[in-house]
This record gives sequence, C-alpha cells and structure tokens, in this order.
Amino acid sequence: MLLLGKIALGLAGTAVAGVGLLCSEGMIQVNVIEKRPEGHHIHVMAPALLLPIGMHFAPKEGISEASAEIQLWLPTIRAALAQLRECDDFAFVEVKEPGQQVRVAKSGGSIVVDVNSEEQSVHVSAPIRAMSSAVGELAAAAPATER
Repeated sequence: MLLLGKIALGLAGTAVAGVGLLCSEGMIQVNVIEKRPEGHHIHVMAPALLLPIGMHFAPKEGISEASAEIQLWLPTIRAALAQLRECDDFAFVEVKEPGQQVRVAKSGGSIVVDVNSEEQSVHVSAPIRAMSSAVGELAAAAPATER
C-alpha cells in the first residue's frame, strides 16, 4: 500500500510540474462576445508555450517564406520586444468613436487588444515572452542560405 501511495504522489508531482512548465510563458486569452440575442460567446485560454511548440508542426514551406520575409526586421523586432518587457504599462493606440472603441496596450507582461462595438466585443491578450519565443522559432525556420 505504501508503494502505491509513493507512485500516486510521484504521478501527482509530475503532473503539477508539467502544468507549471506548460503555463510558464503565461496564457493567451481570446474572448469574443456577439451582442445580439442569438449571438455567440467564445472564450479560449491556452498556454502561450503552445505557440512556439505549434510552430514546429506548421507547414515548413509557409514558415520558411515568412521567416525569409522578416529576416531584415529581426533585430528591430527583438529590440522592441525586449524593451516592451522592461517598460511600464501604456496604451499604443486608443480610438473612441460613437458606438466603437479600440484599445491596444501593454498591460503587465502582455499585449492586450480590446475592441468594443455595437455588434461585438473582442478581447485578445498575449504574453510578450511568448511572442519573443515565437519570433525566435520563426527566425530559426529561415532557409540556411538566408541566415
């Protein structure tokens, strides 16, 4: 019986460590609400670590083409993401019109996009750390001749 307890404790510890690793990059959140009687409400939260992992399984031809196109901009992208991680929270863009509102901001360690209109409300949040990892994966997918 003691052996079974140790095995169960080991499995539980491994599961907790796995969840901790999976969530270490933060969470990507998407929340879409349609503002009509028969409208839909979609709420998705996923570990941000899935983004760079998913890039390993993406079609190589599409990824290598995108990678080749951003090679010139990689130093700028990396510097911008590094500075975003270090700076205080602020709004990039804030547009308010009658019946519509758009806000793109840095909040905590994430880039947050909020769109509110009469038809729908959209909220997207993605950690900057995950974006950096994804950019690294994209850069690594470049054909060897272009690096």
